[in-house]
Amino acid sequence: MATRTLPCRRAASLLPVLALLAACGSSTGAPSFTYAPPAGGVAAASAPAPSTAPTTAAVTPAPSPTVVPVAALTFTPGTKAAPRIVNLTADDHLNFTPGVIQAAIGETVTFRIKNVGKATHEFMVGPLADAFADKEGTAEVADIKKGTVGEITFTFTGTGPFAFACHAPSHFEHGMAGYIQLVGPGAPAVGTAANPRVVHLDMTDALAFTPNQVAAAPGETVRFVLTNSGTVVHEFQVGPADAVAADKVDGTIVVEKDELDAGSTNAIVYTFNTTAAFAFACHEPGHYEAGMKGTVDIAGG
Repeated sequence: MATRTLPCRRAASLLPVLALLAACGSSTGAPSFTYAPPAGGVAAASAPAPSTAPTTAAVTPAPSPTVVPVAALTFTPGTKAAPRIVNLTADDHLNFTPGVIQAAIGETVTFRIKNVGKATHEFMVGPLADAFADKEGTAEVADIKKGTVGEITFTFTGTGPFAFACHAPSHFEHGMAGYIQLVGPGAPAVGTAANPRVVHLDMTDALAFTPNQVAAAPGETVRFVLTNSGTVVHEFQVGPADAVAADKVDGTIVVEKDELDAGSTNAIVYTFNTTAAFAFACHEPGHYEAGMKGTVDIAGG
């Protein structure tokens, strides 16, 4: 596919989204995970690509990062001779499920992508910048038609970041992308501006985040990857705990990603440049009051 640079924002208004969904048809069934979202604090405003300049809670100088434990392997890594099989679905809501995949450094994975909708999709996987930019030569399987399964094998060489995307017309712009969370031996323990650590949060119709407590090192940059596995629309904001509790989004110290609709995966990047108390929350009407919130524990804070 020809190289092109694409914007990385979800549809800004309801009408374009409705028009796109009407063209693609309707999804069948609620999203489901190939495996449960990673537990604990070390798992995975843009949609789908992160900002090139991560948001920070600015304090100068920033504390020196300390090590945060890396998520342990919960699977046997694949090899070139025997790749690990990872199953995904692609649907007419323009979502991949799951939207976050765990991988070990150096392992080989065969992705099998089942198209459960009517629209034709593709699947590109590789370094995040290449996959999101539809860079020529990046590994991909195209023309995954209704009811068919596309298959592609990829080896995760290096420390990333890695991601996957669909570049069928308008699909990536709508947010059809996903992220790789590197785990196990050799995975980066502390995220940086160039390679944020992936922390995955799941949002449900029970009005809860899973997990609701995560850890970060002072000065660390984290890419929060947000999956809405329910049907209720959510939002996500992160920043100093008192400002998050008061819903004081300013786009710099407290940042937000809203309109997180059913089945979607989105991401937001944040740098924790203080040892203050940090938190995250959903302030859709009634959600925060029902307990949809969590905390970020800063190591040494």
